Amino acid sequence: INIGGIGFSLEMPPAGDNLASKVGQEITLYTRLMIRDDELYLYGFRGEEERKLFNLIIGVSGFGPRLALSILGIFSVSQFYIAVLEENIARLCRAPGIGRKAAQRLILELKEKLPQALSAADLSVEQPAGGAVSAIDEITEALCALGYSEAEASAAVHRAVEEDREASREELLKKALKSMARD
Repeated sequence: INIGGIGFSLEMPPAGDNLASKVGQEITLYTRLMIRDDELYLYGFRGEEERKLFNLIIGVSGFGPRLALSILGIFSVSQFYIAVLEENIARLCRAPGIGRKAAQRLILELKEKLPQALSAADLSVEQPAGGAVSAIDEITEALCALGYSEAEASAAVHRAVEEDREASREELLKKALKSMARD
């Protein structure tokens, strides 16, 4: 990356490499700067959700930036969330460098954080002047932020509500994600 005449090296998940197809082409990236020992490391991501997930993964004991990039190269954000929420160890082991124990640690440390991360970030919706936003609208919007179409998201949320009308927002989100993974 060339910024103001200064060149920076940027590491990205393997799937992000296809963003810059031509030299000189402008692209927008979300970045994370890490300072270790006497070096600066710059990591780039296609979207804010990907960067947030990277930060969650490197917060897990034993997981550094290389493993986090490896995971992001294999899974979309929503695929990773679903694998963790469903405790799908076999799916998580598909990422290079992730064995059974590492997958179990990811699930153990992130299972409780993911609904909070989703509700704090992706479920936050500005309230209209007339009143509160319904849980269905919030969860549908969160799923759209993860890349699902509005029709897919709405159908999954309505299925989750029909399945359990007393569920919390977080539970409805989990159920909707699981039903979309099966489709």
